[in-house]
Amino acid sequence: MSRIIMLIPLDKDVSLTTISLSMIYFFDKNKFEKKSVKSILYFSCIKKSLDDTSLIIKKYFSNIVHISENIDFSQVFLNSSEYLSLLNKIMDECHNNKFLYEVILIEGINNNYSINSETINYDIAQNLNAEVIFISNLENTSLECIQKKEKNINLFLKQKKYKNILGVIFNKINSPFIEKKYNFIKKLTLLKKITNKTEVIIPNQKFKNNFFPIIACIPWNKRLIITYVRDILNFLNLECINLIQKKTHIIEEIIIFDESYLNMLNKKYSNTLIIISFSRIDIFIDVLNFNANQIQCVILTGVLKSKKHLISLCNVLIQKSISIFYTEKSTIEILSQLQFFNFNINSKEFLYIRKLQEYISSFFSYSSLIVSKKKYKYGIQYSPKEFCYHLKLLSKKRNKRIILPESYEIRILKAVSICCNYNIAQCVLLGDPKKIYSIANNEGINLNKNIEIINPVLIRKKYLSRFLEIRKEKGINEFTAKKQLEDNNVLATLILESNEVDGLVSGSVNTTSDTIRPALQIIKTHPQSLLVSSVFFMLLPSQVVIYGDCAININPTAEELSEIAIQSADSAKMFGIEPRIAMLSYSTGSSGFGCQVEKVKKATLIVKNKRPDLIIDGPIQYDAAVSERVSKLKSPYSPISGAANVFIFPDLNSGNITYKAVQRSAKIVSIGPMLQGLRKPVNDLSRGASVEDILYTIALTSIQSQ
Repeated sequence: MSRIIMLIPLDKDVSLTTISLSMIYFFDKNKFEKKSVKSILYFSCIKKSLDDTSLIIKKYFSNIVHISENIDFSQVFLNSSEYLSLLNKIMDECHNNKFLYEVILIEGINNNYSINSETINYDIAQNLNAEVIFISNLENTSLECIQKKEKNINLFLKQKKYKNILGVIFNKINSPFIEKKYNFIKKLTLLKKITNKTEVIIPNQKFKNNFFPIIACIPWNKRLIITYVRDILNFLNLECINLIQKKTHIIEEIIIFDESYLNMLNKKYSNTLIIISFSRIDIFIDVLNFNANQIQCVILTGVLKSKKHLISLCNVLIQKSISIFYTEKSTIEILSQLQFFNFNINSKEFLYIRKLQEYISSFFSYSSLIVSKKKYKYGIQYSPKEFCYHLKLLSKKRNKRIILPESYEIRILKAVSICCNYNIAQCVLLGDPKKIYSIANNEGINLNKNIEIINPVLIRKKYLSRFLEIRKEKGINEFTAKKQLEDNNVLATLILESNEVDGLVSGSVNTTSDTIRPALQIIKTHPQSLLVSSVFFMLLPSQVVIYGDCAININPTAEELSEIAIQSADSAKMFGIEPRIAMLSYSTGSSGFGCQVEKVKKATLIVKNKRPDLIIDGPIQYDAAVSERVSKLKSPYSPISGAANVFIFPDLNSGNITYKAVQRSAKIVSIGPMLQGLRKPVNDLSRGASVEDILYTIALTSIQSQ
C-alpha cells in the first residue's frame, strides 16, 4: 500500500521544487519493494503550467514518476462545490492508486498562489491521512533566529493540529537571499563577493522546545547557484554566432561595455558576460587583452547587419573561443529583460539537477523517512472526509436496496439522485411517480429513470394480511390496520420485513417516534439483542468518534447500558474503527460516589465479562477519556490511555445534550442516529438533515444490512 507524503511550505522562499525533486531522488534510490519501475505518483496543488516540478519531471523523470494532472486549488473558493469536488478527486486518485505506487508525493500550495494556502494544505493532508513534511527556511543559525523560528512553527502547529507529522526540513540555511529582492545583475555581483562556506551547519541541536522532529538541515551552497551561458541564450531568445561548450560555460558577472571600461579590460575576468553596443565593437576588439581575460561570452546589441558580415567582424572573438550572441534590441532593452531573469531550475540541464538532488538528499534523515506507513498506537484514525469516502466505498460494494418513504421531500430526492449517479445504493422511493417527477422537475433534480418508484396506493392491500398477522397479539382489526397502512413509514417497514428491500431511511419530515415505532412493532429486536439503541458518528476535525445512546433509551439500567456499549463497539468495527470504549460518568475510577456512578461501574464489569476482547474503561470522565495527559493524572492505568473513540453516556439526557452541543458549537457533521439491535436496519434522520447527511445515512444503512 502506498505511503502518502505531503510537502507543505511554511515560508515563501523554501525552494519547494528542489525539495520535491530531491525527495523523488531519495525515494527512488531507497525503494521499499524494488518491484515497480514507476514507483512514485506525484501531485501538485496548482495547475501544471505553473508548477516547475511537473515540468522537470516530465522532461527528465517520467520513467520513474507518474504525474496526476488537473488538480488546481489556486483558483477555487474555500468550501465551494469546486473546492469540495477537488478534495474528492484527489481522494479518489489516491485510493485508486494506493496499490500501484510505493509513494504518493503531494506538493502543497504556498501563499503565492492562494491566500487560503494554510487551510487548503491542512484539508488535503487531514483528509488523506497524509504523512506531512513541513519545509521552512532559516536565515542564519544564531540563537535568536532559531528561537524565533521555533516559536513560529510551534504556534502554527497549535493552530493547525496535524495528526501525522513526519517532521520539518530546514532549507537554505544562511542564504543571503531569503525573502530579499535582488535583480539579476546585483545578485551575480553579491554572489561573486561571497566566500563559499563548506562546513555543514547542523542547528537541530539548538531547537529545544519544538513539537516537531527535524528531518534535515540543509546549508545554502553558493556552488549550486549556477547560471549557464545557455540559460541566458534561452531566456533572452538571442541569435548566436559562436556558442562554445554550452553545457559547461557559466556566468558569474555581467559588464556593460563603454569607454569608461577601457582600463578595466586589462584586468582578469573570470566567467564574465559583456554586453556591447554594436557601434563600439571595433573599440572593444582593439583594446581587449585576450591573454589576460577569461570572458565567456559577449552580447552585441543594436545589430542590423547580416550574420555573415558579423562573423567577419567578430573573427578575433571566435578564435578566442568566446560565445557571441547578437540582437536588434538595444542595451537598455536587454538589461530590462534581465531584471526578470531568475535562478529557477526549470530550464537547467539534467546533470545540474542531478547534482542538486544528490546534495539536498544527502542531508535527509534516513530513519525519519524510510519507515513503514505510520501506524497509530490505537489503530486507524479516520479523518471526516476519509470516513465519508470509506462509507461510500463500502456501500458501493454492498449495492443494497434502501427504501425511502418520504419521497416528496426535496432533500430526499437530491440525495437519491446522487446515490444513483455514484452507485452508492439502489434507492427505492415510495410515492406517486407523477408527483415525484413533478417535484424533481420543478427543483431541477435529475432523477434517473432506473430509480425504482413504488406507488403505495397500488400495493397496500398486498401487505394487509401480513400486517394483521404480525400485530394480532395486540388485537388490531382490519379497519385499524388499513388506516395504519396509509402511513408510508408503516408500509415501507412492511416492505422491509418481507425482504423486498435491505434497509429503510426516514425522519427528514417525520418524527423519530414515527420512524422507530413501526420498526419496533414490525421488524422487532434482533434475537441476540436486549434492546434497540442508537449511535451518532461525530466527525470531529481530526478523527471520527461514536456517541451512544443519544436518541432512544431514556434511563438505561446497568445491563442495558452494557448492551449499548457492546452494540456500539460492534458498530464501530463494522465501519473499520477499532473500538476503545469510555463508559462516561461525572467520576473517574473510584473518585466519586452515587447511584449513577455505581450503574456505570456495574455496566463496565458486565461488558468485561461478556466481551473480554473489547478495550473498555469506566466510570471515566470525558477529559480523562480524550486526553493522554489528563488520563495519566486521573487514571494512570486506564487501558484506553486518553484515546477513547466510543463514548457511552449514562442516560439520554446527558447523551442528547452533549451530541447537540458538540455538533453545534464545534460546527461539525454528525451522522445518525443509526439504530442498533433491530433484525433489519432502519435509520432515523434529523428533521434538519442536509442532503449530505441523508446521503451518508443511506450509505450507513446499506453497510448495516450486510
